[in-house]
Amino acid sequence: MSQQETQLTLRLTPPEIFRIDNFIFENEELESVVEAFCTELKPDFLYLWGEAGVGKTHLNLAVAEQLQQRGHAVSYINLQELRDTAKAEVLASLVQTDIVCLDDLQVICGDREWEEALFHCFNRLREHEHKLLICANQNPAQLAIKLPDLRSRLATGLIYQLPVMTDALKQQALISHAQSRGLILPEEVAQYLLRHYSRDMPSLMLVLQRLDKASLRAQRRLTIPFVREVIQHG
Repeated sequence: MSQQETQLTLRLTPPEIFRIDNFIFENEELESVVEAFCTELKPDFLYLWGEAGVGKTHLNLAVAEQLQQRGHAVSYINLQELRDTAKAEVLASLVQTDIVCLDDLQVICGDREWEEALFHCFNRLREHEHKLLICANQNPAQLAIKLPDLRSRLATGLIYQLPVMTDALKQQALISHAQSRGLILPEEVAQYLLRHYSRDMPSLMLVLQRLDKASLRAQRRLTIPFVREVIQHG
């Protein structure tokens, strides 16, 4: 196996704690489908889409992590990072794993070489009855794909849109992520972050990471005065 092929199967450990139990599902049907994807033979192809900040990468990583913990060979691939560091032919090695989780599909749209490589990869995965999870910022019909056969393949999966999160759900997500880190984030502190820091979830996750480190270093609880101090001096 080449070095590139080996790298595709390595477990990625992001700075955040992405689990299915700290993902906030608005759609009960999607929650059931994700659970079935992780535990049953069907569905074997799931396509999730939505705008930035709705949790696509969170759910993709969480599914990959859970399936890996259950003993499956899993590849999580961010296509932007892969495209920046490898040639399209590297996708051929994905057939070696049981489950493939692809993120940011939109970055290869319009690139004939990458589209064809993904098309052939898709076919090989289906032939071997391997599972596939794809995330993108649009549904297959809207993506700027030049290869018609690839677009038709993408349309064969179970397709779900992840909706834009309300402030109430963002607050709930912040509290849940804090609990995953062993932190207690009071509601009033979560509300303070949404009012005075950001409503963008990736930015909020980054500040939560900073607060975790600052709280551990200072041995202080997450109060509004402490959070204000950390943000102002960050």
